[in-house]
Order: sequence, then C-alpha cells, then structure tokens
Amino acid sequence: MLYDHTSELAVRAVLYLAIRPPGQLSTIREIARGTALPGPYLAKVLRPLIRVGLVRAFRGPGGGLELGRAPGEISLLSVVQALDGEAVRDTCVLGLRRCCADSPCPLHQRWFPLQQQMQKLLEETTLDSLVHDLTATTPLTPASWMPASGSATHVRAARPEKRRCRHARVSTE
Repeated sequence: MLYDHTSELAVRAVLYLAIRPPGQLSTIREIARGTALPGPYLAKVLRPLIRVGLVRAFRGPGGGLELGRAPGEISLLSVVQALDGEAVRDTCVLGLRRCCADSPCPLHQRWFPLQQQMQKLLEETTLDSLVHDLTATTPLTPASWMPASGSATHVRAARPEKRRCRHARVSTE
C-alpha cells in the first residue's frame, strides 16, 4: 500500500482545493459534495493539514477553506506525511516491526528500492502538476471523484454499519 485511506481522502480534498480559483473559499460541505467524500470524516481529515499550514481555514460567515500555499509548492508527500508521518517511508512490506538493513525481512532487498521510488514520486508530484494532468485528459465532474468500482470505503466512512456480536446487539454508531 502506498499510503492509508485517510491520506487518500486528504489528497482528494486538497486536489479539489487546488482546482478552485485562487482566493475562492470552499466549505467542508462543498468539498464533500464536489469530491463524493463524507463531510464529517472529511473535517477530521483536514485538521492535520490545517495544523501544518497546507490548508487555511477561515471562520464565520463567508468563511471556508483554501490551500495554505500555492499548488506548485505542495507535494503529495507533504500531504501524506501530515497524516501518516514517516510511516510511508518506514513501513515493512510484510508488516514486521523490525525490518531494516541490519535485520531485513525476506522482501526487504526487493521492497526497499520500490519504496524509495514511491517516496520520490510523492516528493516530486505537486498539486499543480496533478491539476494540470487531470484537466488535460478529462474534465473533472462529480463522477470523476467516485472511488474505483468495487471500493465502497466512502460509503462505510459516511454511514457506519451496525454490527452485532453474538451475545448482544451493539451498535458501532
């Protein structure tokens, strides 16, 4: 996995903000509607981005969100690291706690170069370049923000299912 689901949502949200005209604020509701993301969860996802200055928030009537820097100055790596920290770089492909050059897992020698390439890709890819590539190929519509077929994670995040254990009825809402 390149990065976790929360980072995926954050990338979609900041990409939406990057597409907006400079200076135009967007509310959480607008971002959620425009990207097909669940609003309450989206608000939580954006907090770390606000904390590190990648997104700016303005309260009150007429308030909203905008990018904290120019899209060309925000890399995907900075977005992912705001949420996942260094986990993108330091994760063992097999999920082992101790995996490094001194104590490698069976896949370390093959995984490490790929991991380095993925980190470089995230580092070199800016929101500006993504906006350019996306808008050059297809016009962005609400349907283009929907997850790939078979992926219903946005539905689960938006409306958690009630789960029952064997002994008692328990709601996870």
